[in-house]
Amino acid sequence: MPTLQDVSRRAGVSTATVSKVLSNTPYFTEETRRKVMEAVRELGYVPNLAARALAAGKTHIIAVVFPYVYEPIFSDPLTLRILGGIESVITQRGYNMLLSTPRLSPSGPDEHYRQLVLSGYLDGLIAIDNVPEASVIEDARAKGLPTVVIGYDVREGDYWVRSDDFSGGEQIMTHILGLGHRQIGLITVPENMNMALEHRIEGLRAVAEAHGLDFDSLPRANGDFSTESGAACAADLLTRHPEITALICLNDRMAMGAIQQARLMGRRVPQDLSVTGYDDIPAASSFAPPLTTIDQRAPESGQAAARMLFDILEGATPEQTVLPVHFVLRETTAPPNPDFHPSMPTNRTESREEEPPA
Repeated sequence: MPTLQDVSRRAGVSTATVSKVLSNTPYFTEETRRKVMEAVRELGYVPNLAARALAAGKTHIIAVVFPYVYEPIFSDPLTLRILGGIESVITQRGYNMLLSTPRLSPSGPDEHYRQLVLSGYLDGLIAIDNVPEASVIEDARAKGLPTVVIGYDVREGDYWVRSDDFSGGEQIMTHILGLGHRQIGLITVPENMNMALEHRIEGLRAVAEAHGLDFDSLPRANGDFSTESGAACAADLLTRHPEITALICLNDRMAMGAIQQARLMGRRVPQDLSVTGYDDIPAASSFAPPLTTIDQRAPESGQAAARMLFDILEGATPEQTVLPVHFVLRETTAPPNPDFHPSMPTNRTESREEEPPA
């Protein structure tokens, strides 16, 4: 097997230079980098990561933690967009990403995850932490592992990034009320299940009450973020409250399910029923009709969290970050139709159309 010394001789530089170039250390010329990487390719040199970690006191491994709450993260387009933002920065900085999806219980995350955090194997950790039931960064705090949270489950002294969920709720409700809707239904998740959604609801509440609406009296149904649950919630709400003219859904996939179900129940969107989502996942713009939603800038939140972590690793004290969100007007909202008089709809969920691919 070729050694570091072999690479240094082939490139005509010192072994220290080879090591630093392979660690993505700045301050070397492009010519030096080119010679080193050319020698690496010609010799087929593979760095011994364990030896490098022992010598440098670094593993160059960042854990990215997305707790398993409702479903595998690989089914969630929003989570994948956040992950893509994180990966782009970590890779650029010459680090490797370790993805962990711990299961949560009231006593905390599962033991395998806790062993990983306490093992000394990680240089840092980035975690989505929005579930009140348990924090995934408690052990990282205790160990002093550099950590950045994407979300709300934080304490004083934690570093965090989040999008402005309160403002997102405000913008959605302002839009719906501005169109003239007053018979409004909400599709969300159970209380005390997700801190980000609780802030969105408080934004909705603030605008509704400023316009004289009793927010707590608005019909509400709880889903689990999935398209299927959005359809079931829409069937429930439109059956119990056929007078509803607008559905505010607190994520895009539930909104898409609600639209599919509304069609089965004889409601045209947006002519007879306005529907809003939240997240602006890729499928939102290609859905039929394209979905009015909130862009919470998922890739940017991942990038901001990764940059913040590297600032911490380099000894800086970065500021916490709140990313502004953007209202995205598309084709699923319109003023109430004065000529629409719904009869009691039929609950049909078994023959929903397939969701268009993202």
